[in-house]
Amino acid sequence: MDLAETARRNWLYKAAALALAVLLWIYVQAEQQGTQTFPVTLEREGLEAGYVLDPEPPNVVELKVRGPKSILANLSSRDFRARLSLSGAKPGPLTVSIQVDSPSNVQVISRTPSELNLNVDVLETRTVPVAWEYKGTLPTGYKMGDPTFQPADVVLSGPREKLKAIRKVGVQIPVGGKESILRSLPVSIMEPYINNDDGRIQISPRSVEVNVPITQEITSKTANIQPQVVGTPAKGYRVASTRVEPASVTVQLPVEMSPEVRSLSTSPVDITEAKGDVVRDVPLQFPNGIRPQNAAQGMVRVTVVIEAVSATTPAETVPPASGQTPTGGGTGTGTGTPNGTKEPAKEGQ
Repeated sequence: MDLAETARRNWLYKAAALALAVLLWIYVQAEQQGTQTFPVTLEREGLEAGYVLDPEPPNVVELKVRGPKSILANLSSRDFRARLSLSGAKPGPLTVSIQVDSPSNVQVISRTPSELNLNVDVLETRTVPVAWEYKGTLPTGYKMGDPTFQPADVVLSGPREKLKAIRKVGVQIPVGGKESILRSLPVSIMEPYINNDDGRIQISPRSVEVNVPITQEITSKTANIQPQVVGTPAKGYRVASTRVEPASVTVQLPVEMSPEVRSLSTSPVDITEAKGDVVRDVPLQFPNGIRPQNAAQGMVRVTVVIEAVSATTPAETVPPASGQTPTGGGTGTGTGTPNGTKEPAKEGQ
C-alpha cells in the first residue's frame, strides 16, 4: 500500500475524531452551563446635596446571569452590585445606564431595566397653613364654630416642581354628634390630589390637634305668660279677674325647641282665704334650655282681684281683660259662683 495513501486516510480519521471530540466537549459544556435571575438592590451614588430624583428610580434591578451550574448554585444577590452614577447631575432630565459588578466566572446577559430616564429636581421646603373640610352633617339645631389647630402650620419637603402644584394641605374633620370635637387628625395633601404613598413629599408633623366647638343654635321668641293661681278665697268671696304684668316675655331658646314653646307659667300664687286683692311678684318657670332675653324679665307681677259675693245676687263671670285669665269659684282657673252653681240663663237664651 502506498504510504501517502495511508497517511491521507489516517488524517481523515484523525480530523473526524477531533471534530467529534470538539462537539462532545461543546455538548458537555452546554450541559454544565445554566442561567439564573438575581434581584439586586440598586445603589445611587454621586447626587449632590440639595437635589432629588423625581420620579424616584426603582429600588431593585433584575440581573440574568449565565455560568457553570455548579458556580451559579453558590451565588446570591449579595455577590452582585448594581449602581446608578449621578456624579455631576444638574436639575433637568437625565438618562443614566445602570452599571453592574459581577463575579468573573459568570456573565451578565441582561439587566432589567438597563437604563433609566430620570429628572433631577431641587429639594425644597415650604410652610403652609392647615386647611380643613367637614365630612358629615350636624344634627338639626346645632352649629359649629371655626376650628383651631395645634400647630396651625405644617412644613412640606420635596421636589420643587411638585411643591409648586400643591394648593391645599389640611385635615378632614368628621362631624355628626352634638359634642365639641377635640382629637388628633392626620394631615394630607387635599388639592390637587396626589398619591403620596411613596412619601416623595414629606409633611411635618404628620398630624395636628383639632378643636371644633359645637353649640346649639339659639333664637328669640315672645311667649305669653300664664299665671298659676292656687287655693280658694274666703267664704263669700270670689276671683273676679287675674292679670299679669307684663303679659308676655321675650326668651332665648334652642331653635329645635321653638315650635313647642307658646307660653310660660308663673310660680304659684296662693289666694287661700283671701278677702281682698292679692298682688305678688313671682318668678317665671323656665324649662331647661330657655332663659329670658333680659334677666330683669324673670320676675312678673300677678294681680288677683277678689270681690265679695252678694247673698241675693248670683255670681257673674267677669270677662278677662288683655293679659288676664278668667277665674272664679276660688279655683283661679275656671268660672262660676263660689258654690259651683251655674249662672242663670239670661233672657233670650
